[in-house]
Amino acid sequence: MQIAIVDDSQMDRRYLWEFLNRYCEEQCLQAQLREFESGDEFLKESECKDYAIVFLDIYMDKLNGIETAKKLRQMGSECLLIFCTTSEHFAVESYRVRAFDYLVKPYSFARLSETMKLCDQALCRRAHYIEVKEGRTFVKIPLHSIIYTDYYNHYIQIHTKERMVRCYQRFPDFAPKLLCYPQFLCCYRNCIVNMDEVEELGEQDFVMSSGDWVPIARKLRQEVRQKYADYAFDKLEGIG
Repeated sequence: MQIAIVDDSQMDRRYLWEFLNRYCEEQCLQAQLREFESGDEFLKESECKDYAIVFLDIYMDKLNGIETAKKLRQMGSECLLIFCTTSEHFAVESYRVRAFDYLVKPYSFARLSETMKLCDQALCRRAHYIEVKEGRTFVKIPLHSIIYTDYYNHYIQIHTKERMVRCYQRFPDFAPKLLCYPQFLCCYRNCIVNMDEVEELGEQDFVMSSGDWVPIARKLRQEVRQKYADYAFDKLEGIG
């Protein structure tokens, strides 16, 4: 998941960067963060329209946040746009560029976490599949069909309800495609499970809907069990 921070204040950029890093670490999310000092600098970025989440200050020299957002939308960006500013003055106008949220500085970590959780849910609903290269062809795999993934001899092995898909890719490059969604959890080295497909949680492993047993790393057992319990509770309550 790619996240852009666009703000002419170095202090404010660092403030947000640290909060985002903390959130991603706590949620075990893998994200690529990029900082930009101005709207102009951001829009010159060749992949600016491909960011999943963009945090935009409004009061910036030259091109302000609202104008930056308008140009970004004109380029076809479907990013989740979050304004961070010192005033509520532009709150109404921000929604004309389809702002996802509006944070008033200084905001707390709890407030940012609330926004990021909503972002996670929105991105999950928006993207219903991942795309990987199998041999010489690209394959689209629906998220709901993935049971778990593991890694063998330099190949990612994606175990789906229909078949196993193998793609030649490094695990650190593949993992973010799934770990940005709340139902996926890394439970062992180079192994990710879809918690929606867990039939049973044992002492040392998951029993999946396919009947396969997926081990849980010893040092991660307490953390993994807690994350699974939290996800199951949120799903029961209708949050996930």
